[in-house]
Amino acid sequence: MTMPGSPGNARPVELLFRLWSRVYDNPLPQRLFYQRVHRRIVRRWAPRPGERVLDVGCGTGLFLRTLAAQHAGLELTGLDLSEPMLAQGRRDARDGHSPAPAFVQGSVYEMPFPDGRFDVALNTISCHFYLEQVRAFREVRRVLAPGGRFYCAALTTGLRGRSSMAGIAVYYPPSELALHFEEAGFEILGRERMFPAVVLFELRAKP
Repeated sequence: MTMPGSPGNARPVELLFRLWSRVYDNPLPQRLFYQRVHRRIVRRWAPRPGERVLDVGCGTGLFLRTLAAQHAGLELTGLDLSEPMLAQGRRDARDGHSPAPAFVQGSVYEMPFPDGRFDVALNTISCHFYLEQVRAFREVRRVLAPGGRFYCAALTTGLRGRSSMAGIAVYYPPSELALHFEEAGFEILGRERMFPAVVLFELRAKP
């Protein structure tokens, strides 16, 4: 369904992920790609007990389930537009060293959380769907406590200019992504290229 305040791509993106939810947990792409990104984020982050963590665009919650299984004392929440993705995440959620994640449906542009609710935000290969990217990142900044960390792994063009996919997604060069983060109220602590088209940003919410 189209979420309140969402740009015009909400319906096609929701349909795309409704279809994708049937194969999203396929172990081959998860092992070769997504899990490598997740491990790199964890190395940079070094999770600590008591941290309140939000995975924005969590899909079926694989990253959150791994965090619950391997790291103690985390409060884990996943947000996604796609209810079929979230339904699968809820079915597979388990307690581990941390309690099982909670899953919430909602739009990145109007997240149903109070200001400063989280200490850490995660975003793995989904910000190219944010047609109003600065607006989305400002909302991530809003729900983070001052000084909170944001780890964003983004698909980029690797070129000077941006490119788009049928009005559904937009891919930016790393330099333009960096400007979007700064405009949204983040300080860039570091960035690294993981794959030819993937850059991982480590960010801190400015007071």
